[in-house]
Amino acid sequence: MKRLATMCVFGVAVAATGIASAETAGQAAKDQPAAEGSYPDGFLRPGFGARVGGYGFRQADGEGVWDNCRMNGVGVFGTLDLNRHVFGEVGLDFYSAAPETNDQGLDRVSTHGTLGIGLRMLPDFIVSPYAELGGGVELTRIEALQDGETVMSHSGAYPVGYIGFGLEINATENLKLGGAFRMLATVLPVYGESQGDGSWKWNDTAVSSGGKIETQSDFAAQGQLFVRYAL
Repeated sequence: MKRLATMCVFGVAVAATGIASAETAGQAAKDQPAAEGSYPDGFLRPGFGARVGGYGFRQADGEGVWDNCRMNGVGVFGTLDLNRHVFGEVGLDFYSAAPETNDQGLDRVSTHGTLGIGLRMLPDFIVSPYAELGGGVELTRIEALQDGETVMSHSGAYPVGYIGFGLEINATENLKLGGAFRMLATVLPVYGESQGDGSWKWNDTAVSSGGKIETQSDFAAQGQLFVRYAL
């Protein structure tokens, strides 16, 4: 009987010691900072970056070339990781007409202010694909050129939206490099009569009764390269 009692006391002591050790280890794990290279969910992580790129509309001749009203530009953006997969983005991009667009008898400058949300599929891999959608506002000024001279201009603010996908390379824990392809919903100036030599004549078909250059909603193919620093 004494032997049984001794064994019971010993078992209770071992169990109590194990519980205390587990509690101590758990508290130590809570107090210990996250290991380098890890980023736990539930912690907001800001970042910022810069990008270059351009966009163009599909040619109306049906050849499938997306270089109509070609625009080139640069931009800055900020990101906020809500967790390892979901992130938000705010961007400010500045675009101007490419030389080939000027040759078509058109000059244009645009500023895009956008907000977006995205999803990273493989955040722990060296190359992580992601998808993103967003929208905002475009401030644009369009000028019709005739023999290199501005004959008519139009300025306005229009809604803009996009959906796309990209790839981000985790060069280091903080430095990210990548590229993105988007379908951009924005406005396209309505061209006048083609002259057959790549130039365009602006006439009443491209000008409203109020004497403004007409625009229409359309989709443009947009490509970007970027560098981002995650804090």
